[in-house]
Amino acid sequence: MRSDGIEFPFPGYLNNIVRQIALNFKPRNTNARLKAEIRFLIHRDGSVSDLTFIRRSGNFSFDLEAQGAVEAASSMGRFGPLPDGFADDVLPVVFSFDPEFLK
Repeated sequence: MRSDGIEFPFPGYLNNIVRQIALNFKPRNTNARLKAEIRFLIHRDGSVSDLTFIRRSGNFSFDLEAQGAVEAASSMGRFGPLPDGFADDVLPVVFSFDPEFLK
């Protein structure tokens, strides 16, 4: 996961994003060497918008699971509001889905 060129000195918040998405990511075939990248924005209140694929895996089911993991984690409010010390109102996030690292 990366935050597109923005200085974001809150590792606990970033770790929570990874944890929440990983908890919701349940690909059917974990042995397939599939990878996808999704970009989305986290707003000050913790809501998510502009979810788009940067790179699709080529497998519709895998891509659907990746998109669903972000949507599920964000709809439950699990990311939480952006930290008070973060000056911007939006945090752009690029999340890489690779089952090898999200076990």
